[in-house]
Amino acid sequence: MDLSFLNRKVVLTPQLRALVLRGLIGVLLLAVAGYVLVYLGLRQHTRVAGEIDEVREQIRRQQALLPAWASIAAQSHNASLQQFVLPEPEPVPRTRVYLVPEQVSHMARALGVEPLEVTLNPASMGQDPSSIQVQGVFSGTLDGVRELLLSIGRMPSLARMERVELRAVDGRLEVFLQLRIALAN
Repeated sequence: MDLSFLNRKVVLTPQLRALVLRGLIGVLLLAVAGYVLVYLGLRQHTRVAGEIDEVREQIRRQQALLPAWASIAAQSHNASLQQFVLPEPEPVPRTRVYLVPEQVSHMARALGVEPLEVTLNPASMGQDPSSIQVQGVFSGTLDGVRELLLSIGRMPSLARMERVELRAVDGRLEVFLQLRIALAN
């Protein structure tokens, strides 16, 4: 095969063809290696950078709660035991148990905490017929939530607190409470 290049005749011999073919294969392999090393590396970097940003945001939210947790820990460490001793439960008559969610909601509002939802769980009486479960979600400041927990702890009909969960939401605290209220026969 004759090619003219700048008025020169170039003759492709079998060895020259093999050399050009090897060169093209080498360039193709370099292009594939460049794609794998550069493009896929950049995609991996972008994915990892996104995950790092998510973890930083989680850490920032946790650090926002840290002073609140430290304050609660310091106050509970310095508090007297009488403040946390539960009184003997005075059971609520079964005919008036429907008023308990309203009572808890009123108590929360009086302390500046907004009750988002407070409900009775009648199915919980299957586990313990002498008490009924009350669940509630409340939103407020750290001091308001702390006072609400202490006030609920002093309720005469409280049999026990089963679950308390706190989380930060938009600069406020949200607390989920699961309580057992003692019932009279």
